[in-house]
Amino acid sequence: MTLTADSPRPIFRETARRGTEGSVELKIPVDRLETALNWVMSQPGIAPELSNAIVGTLWLMQVDAFRQQEEEGMLSNKYDAMLNDHRPFLADLIANGETLIWAAKKSGMVSPPLKFTIEDLEATLNSLHATFRAEHGPKNSQKTNELIAQLFDGQKP
Repeated sequence: MTLTADSPRPIFRETARRGTEGSVELKIPVDRLETALNWVMSQPGIAPELSNAIVGTLWLMQVDAFRQQEEEGMLSNKYDAMLNDHRPFLADLIANGETLIWAAKKSGMVSPPLKFTIEDLEATLNSLHATFRAEHGPKNSQKTNELIAQLFDGQKP
């Protein structure tokens, strides 16, 4: 899912954070940041290792913004209403992460200023997969839930 200026973003936050705790929040619309970084990466002579680090930085920022939107939805009791939008944005983050990790393993990745590694990207991707399974994966049947409840209550099924 490619984000454009006209894309609806009920889950996706419009700003990106810079630095660590105590730094000033830099508010840049995601589409402008993405456009600028795509332009940089399309320039002749940009090494794949650098491109992968740039894409990795942007992807981690997108994941951070997504997680913040999840948290805001939970705190405001609007999370369940967000689930229809949650699935496609989460699937897009997962697909982009899979592509990024494949490219980084194939071509390498320079050490970005935020000092993340391919292993950090994989761990982040695994957390997104776990979220997808928990929120949008198969659910137990009513009978299975009753049997589980009986086991915890000490009753025989």
